[in-house]
Amino acid sequence: MSAWQNELRRQSYSRSFIWKTAIAIICCGLVAGAIVDRLTGSKANRLSQRLAIEFMTPENPYSVGSRERSGELPELLISQLEDDSFTIEAFLSLSPHWKTHASGNLAEIETYLEKRFPAETAQMLGDYLASLDGSENPRRQKLESLASEDPSPRYANRLLGEIEAGNRYYFRAYPYFRTEGDAFDEARPSRERAVNMLLLDDDFEELQTLVDRPEYNEFLSTRMRLEIAKHQRNWIEVAKLLPLERISNFDLRMAIIAAITTLVWAAILFRLGQFNSWASRVGGLCGLAFVAGTLSTLPTLLLVLIEDLYVGYQPDGDIVRTIAFFIGGVGLREEFCKLLLFLPFAIRLTKRGDERESLIIASFVGLGFAAEENIGYFSQSLATAAPGRFLTANFFHIALTGMGGLYLCRAIRRGNYNDFLYIFGILIVVHGLYNTMLSLPQFEIGPFFAMMVFILLSMQYFRELYSTSAQAGSGYSLSFLFVSGMSLILATLIIFQSSQVGLGLSLRLIASEAIGSALIAFMFFREFNESLEA
Repeated sequence: MSAWQNELRRQSYSRSFIWKTAIAIICCGLVAGAIVDRLTGSKANRLSQRLAIEFMTPENPYSVGSRERSGELPELLISQLEDDSFTIEAFLSLSPHWKTHASGNLAEIETYLEKRFPAETAQMLGDYLASLDGSENPRRQKLESLASEDPSPRYANRLLGEIEAGNRYYFRAYPYFRTEGDAFDEARPSRERAVNMLLLDDDFEELQTLVDRPEYNEFLSTRMRLEIAKHQRNWIEVAKLLPLERISNFDLRMAIIAAITTLVWAAILFRLGQFNSWASRVGGLCGLAFVAGTLSTLPTLLLVLIEDLYVGYQPDGDIVRTIAFFIGGVGLREEFCKLLLFLPFAIRLTKRGDERESLIIASFVGLGFAAEENIGYFSQSLATAAPGRFLTANFFHIALTGMGGLYLCRAIRRGNYNDFLYIFGILIVVHGLYNTMLSLPQFEIGPFFAMMVFILLSMQYFRELYSTSAQAGSGYSLSFLFVSGMSLILATLIIFQSSQVGLGLSLRLIASEAIGSALIAFMFFREFNESLEA
């Protein structure tokens, strides 16, 4: 270890150095965020991103402007309507927002539409807005009359399809999209929507006939092929398509953010294991275990598809059925698949008899599963979930798989699986209860109990860790790695969100997540139990 590394290791046990480092990282993120906000012209993306945030978390006070709360037409929306480049497709992409604001601002919106589009088109768009609630009214009937003409005006059937799709009447929406797509060569979005409606309505027979046509086949995504194979119970084809489907949904931006959270936890786990070098046998095993964890998501997804087809149950708010789903479904399949991929490592590690090594390498399997899962969750939340998942979901999988893997190694070494089966069952129940508490809207204190479950599991994990023998050694302070890593994640989010919604809104969104995670952060400091200097 070089002189600067030794000095950094020594300084990492200083409280003042830890917080100075954290502040420096956050300040760098703020400066970079301000530069990115200015250079990328994030204001061009703010409307669509802001709407996505609003409808994802409507209770978030920072996602709704004062004009929106007062019922007035949002300024961001007005600026879009006044833009000469505003197209009908852009107009339709804002359908969820129109449903919220059109009823009280219809006349104002129509005034903007009349200035932007030809008279007939503007009139149809106004009829569309007036019919979004799905009720029969004269304006809906007028749109129906236009759609039934031969030939029908461009967009008449498309707009009716969007109305029905917005109200989740997919079987009603499909004929409108199909008619529009067949009538106009340039109506590619309508043909794509027709295919999507059939998939959403589980009408695989009609979908199979439609995708045989070249003009519709181009919209047959890997996801749709997977759904068709699942419907046909062609599990070999499903297994082939699953990796391709995951790759097709790969989001590089979210993968980078997920990679940062992964690297932070990897550094912490390596330090907890008292391992000396990544370029070693144990370092290689940790890397392979991480890859095994990411791969364990594939058999998990296969089990999800099988359960959906043969059981077909999703949580419906009933507490008993929801608990049964998350314990017998989610908890069982995820913990089983992670340990299944850890089994080859367990057989090898059993020969060495090093329990701390077994615990940490099993934890890397859990980290790999969480890392792959993070990409999807970050995409859904515009990455705002990263601080919370860094502190909870990532370590939740680490702890569950680490403890399950440790007891599996003990069982193999002793030739007695009673303790393992007992602990494995408890881990499945803990996993299921945690998800249940987060999924029942009728229990406002559910998240509180979920955090209690998480904290108790985490404390047990550290008890198992500290009860195992370890070689005397020193490394960077766990508190330093944790705080610096968390600061790096926040700085990365500031930069990313600044490019999407601007620096000001990004800070408010990220702050709400960070503040809500303070209790969990305190728990980790307590469990690290390090002696730090002033």
